This record gives sequence, structure tokens and C-alpha cells, in this order.
Amino acid sequence: MEKNKDKTILIVLIIVLLLLICTVLFLIMNHSKNNVTPIPNVVENELNSETLNNISSEDAQNSSSSFSFKFLKLEDAKKNIIYSPLSIKYALKMLSDGANGNTKSQIDNLLGNSTLGKYSNIPDKLSLANSIFIRDTYSNKVKDKYLQVLNQYNTEVKYDSFTNANNINQWINTKTLGQIKNIIKDSEVQNIDNKMFLINALAIDMDWASPFDAKKTSGDTFYLNDGKTMLATMMNQETKLDTVSYYKDNTVTAFSMDLEKYDNGQMEFIAIMPEENLSNYISKFDETSLSNISSRLIPASKTSNGIDLFVPRFSFNYDLALKNDLIKSGVADAFNSDMADFSNMSTEPLYVSNALHKANIDFTEKGVKASAVTVMYMTVGAALMDPNRPVEIKINKPFLYVIREKQTGEIWFVGTVYEPNSWANDKATYEHR
Repeated sequence: MEKNKDKTILIVLIIVLLLLICTVLFLIMNHSKNNVTPIPNVVENELNSETLNNISSEDAQNSSSSFSFKFLKLEDAKKNIIYSPLSIKYALKMLSDGANGNTKSQIDNLLGNSTLGKYSNIPDKLSLANSIFIRDTYSNKVKDKYLQVLNQYNTEVKYDSFTNANNINQWINTKTLGQIKNIIKDSEVQNIDNKMFLINALAIDMDWASPFDAKKTSGDTFYLNDGKTMLATMMNQETKLDTVSYYKDNTVTAFSMDLEKYDNGQMEFIAIMPEENLSNYISKFDETSLSNISSRLIPASKTSNGIDLFVPRFSFNYDLALKNDLIKSGVADAFNSDMADFSNMSTEPLYVSNALHKANIDFTEKGVKASAVTVMYMTVGAALMDPNRPVEIKINKPFLYVIREKQTGEIWFVGTVYEPNSWANDKATYEHR
């Protein structure tokens, strides 16, 4: 009897132990299940824009303020825009090479890891050029070392009397393949305080690798941002060539077209049309988003029946509010006459009084013409503090004065000076010193 009782107790203990083990295992598995991040079922050509923007999210965050799309976000006024990140980068690089201290740090922080592409100019097809126009009476103030640095990216050094803007405008017109004319005003170069103009100009004039047939162009509906519609000049091409590619899902439609090959490579045009509001899409768009879409483009040659492409013609120009955009982007000291430090550029203090960027595009059945110019106006500014030299204090404007007793602070006289003595009147007094 005692033996059976012991056996029963043992069985109960084993059952209890098994129940405890099962309970612990259940809790562990349930906890793990709740904390596992599900892997999305990503199928090529079925990605939506949210998935595309979340792929490599850390990389996307790092590039969300990327240089190329920064100005698109800053100037998204729901109207046609064109600008050249490359042109702006070259102009900023020219500034950076002449800058020092915090001024240089701010410019370099904006540029980040941006690299400058090198291209060989092709007559009437591709042009990229840099120049520095220097007032001839200021030439001895510009540091030779700075000009040597500029020479590393083939910057043309021009000395000019600045009697008018003809020479600068002609240079810009030539380097933009005749697409940008008379952008600088005579009054701007005649302003004696403007000592130098740092300029980048670039342009392309290229045909499509597979052009549109103008006979197929017709009027078709285009839906405007405000919900209204217009009749647009719509180009059409049905093709199975690998020079045209596409990507499409339920949130975005995109295509790319190759332009004609040139000596060192080939350019392409990529269009991305989101189903959501374009402005909202732009706020999330960055270089990673572009890369994710472009990597999924499917050549027309890989489809069984090719693609039937419709795209509207467009032609316009745009003036970027570059000075304001750069200041908003953290490049503030360069535009402040008291803070700017371009001591690597000149023996006299300079600051950027204006930054100009103009671009245009003509998108047709034949191809694409596009050009841009960036101009930095280098203007004489305030003297920088040199810790190895005495501080210069120069009273050369109307001023207030006080005469007081030093120890007690009792004020005896207060006055102003708007017009001091004339040297012409006083000079004779000093002739026999």
C-alpha cells in the first residue's frame, strides 16, 4: 500500500514538471514571435513606393538631405523647375578652395562627399567649363596659389575692365552652346565693389538614341496639380528597343530613355510619376529612392510586346533662388560681409554678395537641349581680425561723443559729429610742422 502511494506521488510530480516545462516553452515562443520583424514579401515589379523608400532605410536617411535633390525640396512651389546640381557643386568647390575657417567648413558640409565629374567637351553636343573673371585693377590682390588650385579643374582666368558685362555674357553664351544669353547686367560688373565672378556653365544638346516620330505627336489630356486638366502636346513612341525602359506598380510609373552615345559615355532621361501628390512624394524622395527605381527598370526589349510610351513635350527656364537656398542649407558665413573668410582667395576681405543659378530645358521628339550657369559674385567686405596684428579702429562716419569725469563718471559734455574739419582748409596749418 505504501509502495503504491509513493508511485502515485512520483507520477503527479512528473506531470507537474511537464506542465511547467510546456508553460515556459510557450511563453518563450510567444515572446519571440511578438518581437520578430517580419521580412516583407518583395516581388520584382510589384514594389510600391513605400517599400522602395524603406529599403536600406539607414542609407535613405543618410542621403535624404543629399545634394542633388536638396534644391528640389527647398523650391517645391508646385511649378516647373530645372537646375543643375553639378554646376552648383563646381561653383561651390571654387568657393571652398578660396575659403578658410568656418566659412570653408559650412561649404564643405553642404558638399559632403559630392564628387565632381570630369567630362571632355564635344563641339555642339556637350560643354562644361569654369571661369573666374577678375577686375583688372584687382589682379594683384588675388593669390597665385588659389589660381593654381583652380587650374586643377581647368578654370579659365579672365582679367576684365568691367566696363560692361559683354565679355562675361559672351563666355556664358558660348559655354552653354548658345542657350543662355545676357544673364549678367552691366550695372553688376560696373559696381566697383564687385571684384570677381566665379562661374560654372554647362550644357548638352543631344538626340535620342531612338527618337520620337513627330507625326505621332498629338494633343492629349494632362491632369494638373489642382485637379483641372489641359490638352498637352503628347509625344508617342511604340518600341521594343533596349534604349527605352520602364517600371510600373500601383503607386509609381517610371521610364528611362537613352540619349545618343558620346565619347566617354551616355546620358539618359528618367521620368518618375507618382500616384500620390507630387509634392508629398518629393518630400520623401532621395538618391536611394532613385536607385531603387532605376535598378528595377525593365528594357522594352525584355517585354513580349514592347511598350507604348506617351510623354508630353516641355520647354522652360528657371531661376533658382540660390543665395537663399544656400543660406537655408547652412552656408551662411560666406554671404556675411563681417563673417566671410576667403583669405585663401585674396589678400583683401571678400564675401559672396549674390549667388545666381539659371537653367533651361527643351524636351522634344528629336532629343534634349539643357543648360545651366552658376555665378558667385565676390565683393569686397570687412577686414578679418588677425591675432598677430593690431586691431584697426577707424571712425569714418558720423558719430556721437561724450566727455565725462573718469573716476566719478560724471558727464560733462555730449555731442555728435556729422561733418569734421576739411583737410583743404587745415592743410596749410601743417605744412611747416
